[in-house]
Amino acid sequence: MDLLRAENAVAVHALALRMNVSESTIRRDLAKLEEQGVLRRIHGGALLEEDVQMEPPFELRAISHRAEKDLVGRAAAALVQDGEVIFIDGGTTTPFIVPHLAERRGLTVVTCGLNVANALSRNPNIQTIVVGGELHVESQSFVGPLALEALRAYNIRCDRAFIASGGISAQHGITNRILDRIPLKRQAIEISRWVAVVADGSKIGVAALGYVAAVEAAHHLVTDASAPQQGLDEIAARGVQVRMWDQGA
Repeated sequence: MDLLRAENAVAVHALALRMNVSESTIRRDLAKLEEQGVLRRIHGGALLEEDVQMEPPFELRAISHRAEKDLVGRAAAALVQDGEVIFIDGGTTTPFIVPHLAERRGLTVVTCGLNVANALSRNPNIQTIVVGGELHVESQSFVGPLALEALRAYNIRCDRAFIASGGISAQHGITNRILDRIPLKRQAIEISRWVAVVADGSKIGVAALGYVAAVEAAHHLVTDASAPQQGLDEIAARGVQVRMWDQGA
């Protein structure tokens, strides 16, 4: 999908050579993506659907840019202290925080992300609380009134919250494309004494569909080196600390 978005058209033969897989594998992948509505197959290749403005499917986003997401996760985890209660939002970047928490002691993690919960299940030393509710399949996150009530019923308070976003900018604040996920993000920010937005470089300076909070609601922005410097400078000017792993985290 990255190649298709860059070139608008791809050839089966060229993709097979580039990916080092068979042409039949490429054809199966293109067929699945066509079913998802993000491309149109033609003889010998595929075209990007001109009217498609949506993000790639969750399965693709989850496996893309893994190296960058791991660096973001490492930088975020370095902010966590032993004995804290932290909220980790759902998303495709936030699960990469979990492996880097292995050396922390006495942690409790609250999450609404199914994939985050799965990652946490491999570390029995971390107490895990999953905020239940309606499963939003596209984001693999729990949403809705049941999820909100799970936080409110026991007056849960967190030391830190790591919030995923569809965009963050000085002008438009913290925003998200999926409106159903916004209330829980707001609640997590409200119950946490310290907040970090976790976003890859493509989200910096971007305004997604729905407003979550002002940019000043975040104490830190954790991102990667691909982020545009102007957007980072504007966010930092609002008092938000920008953090990347290669900056000494």
